[in-house]
Amino acid sequence: MMAVVSSKEIKEHCDFEATEFDVEGGCDAKTLSPFGDGDDDLEDEDYMNEDMVICTLKRGSTSDCGSDDQRCDRGSEEDGLISKDLEKLPRQDSCASNFSTGSLSKVKVPNHGQVTTWAATTNLVTCMIGASVLSLPKMVADSGWIMGVAMLVLAGGTSSRASQMVCQSLHAVRESGGDPQSIGDVVEVCFGIRSKKLVLVLVSIFQICKCGVYFVVVGANLHYWLDTLTSRQCTFIAVGCGFWTVFIRSVSTISKGAALGALASVVYILSISSASATAASSLPIETRSLHMWPENLGNLPQIFAVMLYAYSPADVLPTLQKDMVQPEQLPVAVFASHVIVALAYVALACAGYFGWGRSVAGNVLQSMCEPPGCPGVIPDDVRPGAKWTSGYILSIAVVTNLAVTIPIVLYCVIFTMESQFATLKTSRFANLTMRLGVVLGSVAIALFVPFFIEILGVISTVLLVSIQILLPCIISWSLSREGKSRFGALEYGLFVLGCVVMVIGLNSSLRNLAAAIRAANSKQTGGA
Repeated sequence: MMAVVSSKEIKEHCDFEATEFDVEGGCDAKTLSPFGDGDDDLEDEDYMNEDMVICTLKRGSTSDCGSDDQRCDRGSEEDGLISKDLEKLPRQDSCASNFSTGSLSKVKVPNHGQVTTWAATTNLVTCMIGASVLSLPKMVADSGWIMGVAMLVLAGGTSSRASQMVCQSLHAVRESGGDPQSIGDVVEVCFGIRSKKLVLVLVSIFQICKCGVYFVVVGANLHYWLDTLTSRQCTFIAVGCGFWTVFIRSVSTISKGAALGALASVVYILSISSASATAASSLPIETRSLHMWPENLGNLPQIFAVMLYAYSPADVLPTLQKDMVQPEQLPVAVFASHVIVALAYVALACAGYFGWGRSVAGNVLQSMCEPPGCPGVIPDDVRPGAKWTSGYILSIAVVTNLAVTIPIVLYCVIFTMESQFATLKTSRFANLTMRLGVVLGSVAIALFVPFFIEILGVISTVLLVSIQILLPCIISWSLSREGKSRFGALEYGLFVLGCVVMVIGLNSSLRNLAAAIRAANSKQTGGA
């Protein structure tokens, strides 16, 4: 019969996780068992899941494995104890003895993932290229040719370096015996559990705000099709369709559509490039004013933050590193993916600026119409011009992508809250209240501040900069004091850059948001 030991027993006797075990003695195996007769040959594979540890042994003797009543044994599939869904584990060179007394040496089982370095690179590229690309032509248009391209490249370099610091921090924590599942776990190692909870709440607020922006984007894309409705009515439709996420308990079905993100990324680039070429060849030259320098230098920090938003994959790095065949190659994947994305962004943003000039809309989709313009840009009582085929294709890709993204992001927020606060697990009322608060937070942003580029500027300068620049710098600095990470002039410069972008950029983004709100109110008053 196969030797089986539950993970609960292991934790009770050994005071460590079931995924970390070894066996003292000469047995070349990975079983923890007080059962068996100890003189059979080893099966070639070892299995484990979260509920039990099932192991098989090479040939061993009673003297090698422990006392007569604590011996290693073999098992077979005929015993019915090996389930097809159990994970295969890499081989270890020792097995357990003295299990009943808990005298087990604490040795980590290597976690060999299946994600190659190239696959990790492509995953990061797909993660970065999202709905935020809709804003990039406008960002370059507001910055001019020289500053626009330079800042887009600088934003990519900043995101890459900050992500490299996250990689170094993850490596340092793992080298110290930890197993970080998120950036919050790294914060806990450096600053304690309270700091971890604070960071996770901050990240959750950022994700809620981001979903609010996504609802606005979905509304704008629906308005492209349904121009008989107002933009606010289309936003109501968007949030109405997304309100069901309050009751979401699993995203297993939705996550199957994650592959749509990769397809949508390709469609974004092709449709925007095609529309830019159409605009350059058909629109009057006087509507396509092109400039080398920005009109307002004070807006550059906000523009930089929005460009940074288009990169920033730091939140997915802990999971990705854990799944890689060679986790130490994650920095290579980070650098390569940023180079690829930066090249794509520069080409895409410059094409958009060349096609429409400074008249390009904050959401480039709203520029893909014949004069007098697109729904959402012109007054609601004015009939829009003919819409372009590339615009229809882009809007379908955006809505499809965000229909998958929004539930997944909100579910991650809900899951994070449930994992950090015990009351949310024991109280159904508290859990439902939290879920309503998460979804209503996004809905409130979409309904009360439905200004894509302006609200994106606010959350980018405050929350994104805090999470993607300042936090990695602070963690890296803390670890460097223990000699576990490097923190030099470049990192100090990155921290200063983050502070400048936050302070100055927030001021200009709030000013721009206030101006957008006044313009919207004036438009409604005039229409009345």
